[in-house]
Amino acid sequence: MPLTTEKVPQTRFDYLAEVEEWITETSDHLERVPIDGVLESGAEFMDDEYLGDGDTMLRFNERGMRALCQIIGFRFDQLTKLESPGLATAVVNDLLHQQEVRGRVAEAEFVIDDRSMTVIGTVSKSYVSYDNAQFLADIQEFLDSIKQQEPSEFREAYVVNTELTIRFCSTTRHGEITGYGGTGVDKTTLGLEFHNSMVGTSSVRANYFLYRLACANGMMVPAGESVSRIHHSGNRNTFNKRLRHRFEELVRKLDRLTEMLETLGAMPFEPKRLVSNREVNQLLFDVLPATRRTICDGDRLQLNYLPDATTEDKTKLRIEHDAKIAARIPDYFGGEHSRRIFESGFRDKATVFDLINVFTEYAKDRPPSQRLEIEEKAGRLAKYINDNKRKL
Repeated sequence: MPLTTEKVPQTRFDYLAEVEEWITETSDHLERVPIDGVLESGAEFMDDEYLGDGDTMLRFNERGMRALCQIIGFRFDQLTKLESPGLATAVVNDLLHQQEVRGRVAEAEFVIDDRSMTVIGTVSKSYVSYDNAQFLADIQEFLDSIKQQEPSEFREAYVVNTELTIRFCSTTRHGEITGYGGTGVDKTTLGLEFHNSMVGTSSVRANYFLYRLACANGMMVPAGESVSRIHHSGNRNTFNKRLRHRFEELVRKLDRLTEMLETLGAMPFEPKRLVSNREVNQLLFDVLPATRRTICDGDRLQLNYLPDATTEDKTKLRIEHDAKIAARIPDYFGGEHSRRIFESGFRDKATVFDLINVFTEYAKDRPPSQRLEIEEKAGRLAKYINDNKRKL
């Protein structure tokens, strides 16, 4: 049988009290166990599913197994392709007995949910844990300290494994888009997104969050590497100072979101112009990896070069081909609200902002992990277009 892993838990919360309750329920059940200690007790991987000595058996969810695969130097996707019963077990055990791997194992610990004895990730033994309870308390303390000049309210939160993404929106700041002679106001509230992982998969992250009122779409806009990431390191006082400094920088630059909305809302959606830019082309079709295949199959589009086509001819044909695909994105992936806004007379022309919101509305019906990934990629695309508007 193929490798067996447990499902990664993922949940959306619409109320802050739900987040607090989840934190209370889970925090006391996570423990860190040295991997070399588990192996020295005689534990081996068995039945393509468990690690144990026959008495104590550890399961793995997908994140936990991916983390173990990184340590032993064998790709998770390759391990899942091994269909012969016992083959995955043999591979993992062979690698776990190798001296080089044991050296890496000696520096790592399993993070285990003791309610189900499931490995949900790994961390280095020197990893400084920053639990979600303290994470939420620090965010609330910061937001309370600036509430006179920047009042905000909880919007939503997501949990994937132990990774908490929590979003707050300003109660006073918003961007407005009226388009080309539009007859109404399309408001988007501005906010902040905070992310923490308790299994060492990422640093603390702080970015911007946009919430479009017309259709309840969300989008994460990257704040920049120098501002967004705060690594789990140093003593508590040093970490808190760095945390607050990054949060303050984020708030200080909130006005840039308004400018970005105005730029995207004033830029007409012209597929050929967008896909002609190599970086935009890559970011556009990366938001939903199935975009090209879905539209090409549905419209029976093919890219064929003549035998004597020059490099210049091939470039022109590729751009024309990609422009046809991009033009059909709203038809294939648009939801009720984004299609209505895209096709209605609310604006004389569809804009790049409308295109971005095709993706963010599509994301709303996906599981939390996929939704967050799509919203993040849509935000990267939006930011790149805004930052390079003169080229486009």
